[in-house]
Amino acid sequence: TLMLWKSYLRHDRRSTQLSAVETAINQLRAWREAGAGVLFGTDLGAVDCDPTDEYLMMVQAGMSFRDILASLTTEPSKRFSDPARFGKIGPGYEADLTVLRGDPSAEVTALTDVRYTFRAGRVIYSEKF
Repeated sequence: TLMLWKSYLRHDRRSTQLSAVETAINQLRAWREAGAGVLFGTDLGAVDCDPTDEYLMMVQAGMSFRDILASLTTEPSKRFSDPARFGKIGPGYEADLTVLRGDPSAEVTALTDVRYTFRAGRVIYSEKF
């Protein structure tokens, strides 16, 4: 959702775009400081298929890798499904898995370098070599 304003304002002056993005980052920071959970998603429609900038903005808002990972996994399962069955990897959990090329705990943009995605035990995405 942080990228939403950048997309909507793409025809406006650069200063207007940057101001809107800065406001969005500050709002995310305030939301988290209030103790609210963050869910990463495309609830407003995908404005960009590449989430790299969004991850970087989440870091600017003070989110750690673990916070960002939770926004992709455990936080959505708490809100929309059964957290006793989804959102974690372990016995009894139903898990979709994504295998990354790099280490996102060292560089958050590695979250975008996907090698494989598994859903219900089947490969649904495999990178092109």
